[in-house]
Amino acid sequence: MERYLKISKINLKYNLLPHLLVCIVMCLAAPLFMGTKNLEQYQVAKIMEGYLSLWGIVLLIPVFIPDMNKDIRDLIASKKESMTVLHIIRIIWAVFFMIVMECVFLLYLKWGNCIFDFWGIFYGMMANALFLGGMGMFVFALSDQVVFAYMIPLMYYVVNFGAGFKQLGSFWLFSMQYGSGPGGKHYLLISGILLTIGAVFWRKNATFSLPLLFYNKSNSTG
Repeated sequence: MERYLKISKINLKYNLLPHLLVCIVMCLAAPLFMGTKNLEQYQVAKIMEGYLSLWGIVLLIPVFIPDMNKDIRDLIASKKESMTVLHIIRIIWAVFFMIVMECVFLLYLKWGNCIFDFWGIFYGMMANALFLGGMGMFVFALSDQVVFAYMIPLMYYVVNFGAGFKQLGSFWLFSMQYGSGPGGKHYLLISGILLTIGAVFWRKNATFSLPLLFYNKSNSTG
């Protein structure tokens, strides 16, 4: 346990902290761009679904960023803990801080006389965040390209502004803003969890990615 705590401290200091600061800045900036007082359910959902659900991208994609450095991968390989264990620890802390920050922000909205279903909004925002973050992680695991990892979920996020339930069905990110309950988020939450698990298992061998696979095939046929 002591060793896991040491790994967690290192991850927080050198990897997670800058991204946590981005999330905190997003919270502090929210009142400047949108009201946070006397809001109704759909208005709160608009803030959480359309703005703070981006936390999933900010906090989960960096789980794989330290592994891009070959020297770090070699150092990890020489240690007792496997790459998978390190990824799981990073994910746990990213999700933990996401939960804490969301609860604090929702309590702030409650303090501002906003009327909404606390746990319903909480669930809906977490489903969005885990789906977007899981999508980015899975793209990262497949491509080994951090640019693609951020670009694909952000593109999907933008597409949701022009699309609706008819086009995206249960994978529409903004359903609660238009009267849907948290039950409509089940598919997003389950898909996000599965994408995250799939990314960790694929990334288990950090040198295996689709670009490298295609490169090896071309060499073997050349």
